[in-house]
Amino acid sequence: EKDLSYKPNVSFIVPAWNEEKGLWKTVHSIVHLNYPKDKLEIVIVDHDSKDRTHAVAQRLVSQYPFVRIKVVKKVRSPGEIKSHAMNEGLKHVSGELVACVDADSVVMKDSLRKMVAFFGDAKVGAVISTIKVNKPKNIYERVQHLEYIFATFTRSLMSKINTLHISQGALSVYRKKLFDLYGGFDEHNITEDLEIAMRFKFHGHTIKLASESVSYTHVPNTFQGLWNQRVRWFRGFLQNTIKYKKMMMNKKYGLMGTFQYPLNVISISVVLLMFVLLSFTFGKTLYQSLLKFRALGLEYFSFSLPSLQDMLLSINVTLFFPLTIAFLVGLFIYHLAHKSLKEKWQFPLALAAYMTVYPVLKGCHWVTALCKELVRARKKW
Repeated sequence: EKDLSYKPNVSFIVPAWNEEKGLWKTVHSIVHLNYPKDKLEIVIVDHDSKDRTHAVAQRLVSQYPFVRIKVVKKVRSPGEIKSHAMNEGLKHVSGELVACVDADSVVMKDSLRKMVAFFGDAKVGAVISTIKVNKPKNIYERVQHLEYIFATFTRSLMSKINTLHISQGALSVYRKKLFDLYGGFDEHNITEDLEIAMRFKFHGHTIKLASESVSYTHVPNTFQGLWNQRVRWFRGFLQNTIKYKKMMMNKKYGLMGTFQYPLNVISISVVLLMFVLLSFTFGKTLYQSLLKFRALGLEYFSFSLPSLQDMLLSINVTLFFPLTIAFLVGLFIYHLAHKSLKEKWQFPLALAAYMTVYPVLKGCHWVTALCKELVRARKKW
């Protein structure tokens, strides 16, 4: 049973770069948390915005005089990313705990109270919330809605066995003194939230998921936006897996070292292998089709309905069988994930896309991320 009476001072850092549209909702949701107002502090870091972000931030200061709100202006130098704004915010916080919230996210009223309760355990270095997609509308947002449900389910399992090594921008709470001990966010890392969580794990601290604490976030709603975000995430995953490779098979880190870390490496390898196999199968089929077209000419396009026997004999069993098993296991896990979050099954078209097309797309994300890391392409947030 968590001690909900524990209510230390909490400082929120809200990094904002051209966030005039989302900033008000984000800060409004923080101000109206079910938490003592005299124990809240909000530091808005305007990272050299070119829109009305600074004016919106200043208006929030006057609109909510009963909460300490600071507006910090930071000049954005070439190459600076979100972590620079986060570290600027760390210079101005005074709370025992530091909460980080992106300026396109909204936190639910009871989220902080339930997250703070975990810090009664001295080993806990950070606590993350359950993320949900805010009003998914098109196919890209709905696929990510399903992806986030699955992510929460797996993170819940990882939290229970103390192998969780991920934090996020939507709402994560950190123990302030750990920044003093180990430094702020890595300004050369494109997934600074993943890096700081792995750094805390590396130094022996625990990351927990408060599954009942919910935050809503906006997600990419275009193919290009989704592509860029996932390639950045996967590059960061590869970068940080290498950075903290000393945890691999190291009993000092418990299941994190002997189970989770090897599982991460194996998972990446399996995804890349499956992508190569699928690409090879597709390429082989295309090559054979071109040879047939060359031999038959326009007769190649004459169509006759194949018999059931022909269709069964044409199935590539070595490929079809594992894919079928993976599909059925995936459906079962999604059932458990929806059940654990009390979510209704919805968006059947998005589910079909997520179970069939999206794995191939993720393979492309991973291959692109790996290639960019190998050629040391410029890291962009």
